[in-house]
Amino acid sequence: MAKKTRTYRLHEETIELLKAWSFITEKDQQDILEEAFLEYIKQHPELHEKAKKVIEAVK
Repeated sequence: MAKKTRTYRLHEETIELLKAWSFITEKDQQDILEEAFLEYIKQHPELHEKAKKVIEAVK
């Protein structure tokens, strides 16, 4: 399944850090952002549950 393209505006410092991290780890920037978001989810399970409820309500 192909990934959908999304556009987000990030602070310039965040972009530079992401580029450097990508270069150092040889990982795709999108993969790094996804990993970071999944870690955030693990640290905030209450927000994750609320988000799942909102998604289900919208369907």
